[in-house]
This record gives sequence, C-alpha cells and structure tokens, in this order.
Amino acid sequence: MKLLVILLVTASALFSKPILETFAEVKRFPFITYKKVWTGTPAQAEEAAVPNVVITYGPKEKKSVVASAVQIAYFLGQWTDDLGINPKMVRKGYTPSLVMPLPKALKTKKNLILLGTNNRVVRELGLKFRGPTLKVVEWHGRKVLIVGGRNTKEVLKASRFLANKVLAFKAGAYKTFFSFVKLRGLIEHENYTAALHLIEDPQGLSACGKNMSIAAPMMVKFPPDVKKVVKKRNRIMYAELVKALREKDKNRAVKLWREAMFTCYQCHQGLGIKRLRRFIPNPDIHSKHQRIAMSFGLVKRTDKGFDCSACHTGGTEIRGY
Repeated sequence: MKLLVILLVTASALFSKPILETFAEVKRFPFITYKKVWTGTPAQAEEAAVPNVVITYGPKEKKSVVASAVQIAYFLGQWTDDLGINPKMVRKGYTPSLVMPLPKALKTKKNLILLGTNNRVVRELGLKFRGPTLKVVEWHGRKVLIVGGRNTKEVLKASRFLANKVLAFKAGAYKTFFSFVKLRGLIEHENYTAALHLIEDPQGLSACGKNMSIAAPMMVKFPPDVKKVVKKRNRIMYAELVKALREKDKNRAVKLWREAMFTCYQCHQGLGIKRLRRFIPNPDIHSKHQRIAMSFGLVKRTDKGFDCSACHTGGTEIRGY
C-alpha cells in the first residue's frame, strides 16, 4: 500500500508534501500534558504544559539519527512551559530527561517518539517502510510515534518534518489559540494595555507568525475565497482590533474579536469556504481554552451545563469538533 502523501491543513496553512502514514493520529498524538509544576516555591503553577513524551532511539542507531532528536526537542520546548521539575526532585539530583536511548526510555511511563528503525519496537511489530514515514502505533500499552524510513536519509527527512512542520506549527498554533481566548478576557475586564501587549507578543497572538511563515509556500495556492478570509482575519487582528483597543472601545473590540473568531471557524469548520482542518484536535490538550475562559469569568454554569455565549455566539455557537 502506498504511503499517503497528504497536505497538512489547519486554520491558516497548508504544508507541502508531508509524508505521513497515519495523518490524524500524528496530529492528535499526545505530545504534551498539563501538570502542576514548581511545587514548593512561591511561583507554583497549577497547570503548565509539560512533555508527555520521551524522544528515544535504538542503541545501535547511527549518530546522525540520534542527533536529529535535538531539533524535535527544541520545537517541543517551544510548545511546553517546563519539563515538570520541583525542588524535591532537584535535591535528589534528578531532573527529567527528554532524550534517551530506548532501554532507558522504557523505564518511564511516557509515550515515545522513536527515531530510526534499528530497535525492538520495529522488529517486534514487523514494520516495513517505503519512504520517509511518521507512523503512530500502540506497543505494550503506550503510544509510539515511529520516525522511520528505508534508510538513514529517509529517517532524517521524516525527523526534520516532524520537528520543523508538525511540532513547530503546533507550538505556534496553541500559543495563538490560547492567547486569543485570553485576549477576550482582557477585553472583558477592560485591560487594554495588556491586550495590546498580548497581540504584539511573539509568544502571544503574534505566535501565528511562525505558522504563517511555515505555510507561506502553499498560501499562494489558496483558492481566492480562502485568501480573502485569511486577509480579513489578519486585518482585524493586527489593525482594526488594535485601533479599538488603543481607543479603549470595549464594544467595538468585542465585536471585532467575534468577527475574527468567525474567520477561524470558517477554516476550521468549513463555513462558506472549503474546510482546511481535516482532523479533530486532541481534546485533552485543546480543552484548556475553556479553563482560561472560566478564569476570566466568561463561562457560567447553568442547569443545562456551561454557558459559553460570551465567546461562542452567532456563527460560532458550535462548540468542540
């Protein structure tokens, strides 16, 4: 069976020639989780993004394959807040490792990003490769994302794609998404200075610049109606909404925020244009946006559940995927 060559798609981007064998599973892989961190310090955080994976490789893997873990770890670090340490761990001389050989990785309980094909997982499953491959499998009760290929060159190509496209894009997408929800809360509380900073922050709303850069080669191929939506979204977020915030016009800022959200829905849900996101996000990761909204008092509990109308209204009433 030929490997599927699929165009990765999200709200504002398409990737060129990704080589994935299991598209949805790769995109939904539990790369991160949320945990309490820095316990025992005044800066204790109740919910920080930490790695939910170990990047690993077989003991006999080539040095170039092992070295490719660096890029993957870098972009995973862009997405996460911390490795999940606390003073007690440090006193014991232990801090979590993100990259390690397979025998050591198997002593952890985390999911695995497994580089290369010279390992017991590939042998036990009898996997064969016909090109650079990212493939998700279940093995001994844990999820394993195999970065494989017919030779070292193909393994490295798959590894670069995972780092530079999948993880880099997710890091930008989630920082942008959660910042967008936070922006609504700041507007609600009329904190205009913080809202403006959040839009301009490269780790905030402007984190989408990373995604736009990655997608640039494919954006010229977008249909005219999709290009129109993307341009509208950018005009709202980086010009019109900024102007409303500087003028401290709450009503207009809320209206513009909702208009921007609708453009996101157009791409995510296919409202009036071709749907660009063709997978359901991992709910364990995605659901943090509701907790952010709740922290600003935007979500209310009712007899029928949660009232999310402060954000989900009109064309964006659909919640979830």
